[in-house]
Amino acid sequence: MMAVQNSISSLLSKAARTSSLEDYKELFEKLPGVELFFNVITAPDTKSGTGRALEPISTPLVDAGNGLNAVLFFTSKESALLKAPFGGIVWERALEMFLSIPDADGLIIQNEDADYVGIEKAKAKELLASIGK
Repeated sequence: MMAVQNSISSLLSKAARTSSLEDYKELFEKLPGVELFFNVITAPDTKSGTGRALEPISTPLVDAGNGLNAVLFFTSKESALLKAPFGGIVWERALEMFLSIPDADGLIIQNEDADYVGIEKAKAKELLASIGK
């Protein structure tokens, strides 16, 4: 599993560095089935009195510039920006999650080197439709 994550991280760095359509394509072709990680907001447990967090209630959006908001996913649990509690989700479900959040304009994937790529909803729909074909 770690080898897959390292491969994805390397492909992401390459795509971020070159902005080449071929490099993006190679990254997106390798992502199906790969687990990504994301920050979550949880509600406190008010029923038991423990103050422990309950189930995640939302995913925070990040400012992507120009008034745009994005869902941020990480390729590694080791990212300094990933805070506990956090969630894990495979690429296909990440695309679905992104598409279901009305206020999200983009999806960003970031690796442990802080390299990142982003996509907008039209591209996410296209990628989701192409998985399994």
